[in-house]
Amino acid sequence: MASVHYPAFMDPKEIESIMFTEEQIDKKVRELAAEISAAYKDIEQPLIVICTLKGAAPFFADLARRLEVDSVWEFMSFSSYGTGTTSSGAVQLVLDLKMDISGRDILVVEDILDTGNTLKYMLKQLAAREPKSVKTACFLHKHEVTCATVTCDFTGFQIPNKFVVGYGLDYAQKYRGLPWIGVVAKWVYTSGTLDPRADGSLATGDVRLDNK
Repeated sequence: MASVHYPAFMDPKEIESIMFTEEQIDKKVRELAAEISAAYKDIEQPLIVICTLKGAAPFFADLARRLEVDSVWEFMSFSSYGTGTTSSGAVQLVLDLKMDISGRDILVVEDILDTGNTLKYMLKQLAAREPKSVKTACFLHKHEVTCATVTCDFTGFQIPNKFVVGYGLDYAQKYRGLPWIGVVAKWVYTSGTLDPRADGSLATGDVRLDNK
């Protein structure tokens, strides 16, 4: 297992394996920022960069600060996971944009492209507002389970169908703040230690909108 720092609130045994270290993540974000900056170097108006909350927040912050093009930040949130470790398929808009995007170039920033249900729904919502263009940047892509009709324009890492946490990704709101990405040990989400309720809320009172 790669050498990473485990914070005091967790047991290293909660992580089955380390997928990407902090250094690997930083290198990939810089590469993506350069690629995206080159793609948008000739745009006439600031690029509207949309962060999909909550999970994309760390990737969004790192990426946006490294872009070499002028940008405007916006935020959207969708509920798609509900409970458990796999997508329910049902998608609901929770937080909408605050500005008009008609005629503008849009970059959607996603933490992970899983089944593609959420992204497909989001792109449909955006297209109805008549932007000039919409492209997507996904840090992780579970290519084995993604719907064939959903693609990502800028991809960080292709990964197998494993339940991963860290760098914004959570299980029951835990692990989001980890600066690296790891695979959760199966016993963590089968032991009942962290037990999301059927309505998507936790026993602690936190609201769990999704795995994002």
